Amino acid sequence: MPNFQKLHWPDNSIYFLTGSTFLHYPYFKEEKQKQIVLNQIKKVKDNLNIPISVYSIAVNHYHLKFYLKNGLHLAKIKQIMHGGTSFAYHEKYKKRYKEIWQSDYTIIITSEEMDAKITGYIGGNLLKHREVGTFQELEDNPFSSYWYLIKKYGNKLAQELIRSVIDVGEDKKGRINEKELGKLKLHKPSAKAG
Repeated sequence: MPNFQKLHWPDNSIYFLTGSTFLHYPYFKEEKQKQIVLNQIKKVKDNLNIPISVYSIAVNHYHLKFYLKNGLHLAKIKQIMHGGTSFAYHEKYKKRYKEIWQSDYTIIITSEEMDAKITGYIGGNLLKHREVGTFQELEDNPFSSYWYLIKKYGNKLAQELIRSVIDVGEDKKGRINEKELGKLKLHKPSAKAG
């Protein structure tokens, strides 16, 4: 008889959730397509009363960081994000793709260091993937909560959070240096989090 372990997501925890599209297809390359995902994030926040502190919506994935009082709500969040987004996308574009989402990944944030690294990673994700070219463009982009990081920490510290995990490689005018574009990399958080 198979041994099925019950998956338990702890209460009163901070979570990092990411969802990737099927075969990384760019379903969300246009703003109106990304708006569908942003609307689902708003539903999670409003309908489930889940405080989402940081988010990013890229052409083929999204990232969220949020606090859950009740770990059982994680399944509801995934349903809203994946099922709700798929339904709205199909309704708007009248295209019946077999799958929009291929995978999701969830991490429980267990330390302040891990929290800071994930916050910087999510906040700078559109910069990392070259969907924006400057911190100003990142701030102006509605599909990144970088504006929230500026409001909470100030511009300098928000940029430092991002630079601590993403090698931005800017030139003197604040634009990503073309020679550095291929060198963007993520610095992985310590495995000793906790």
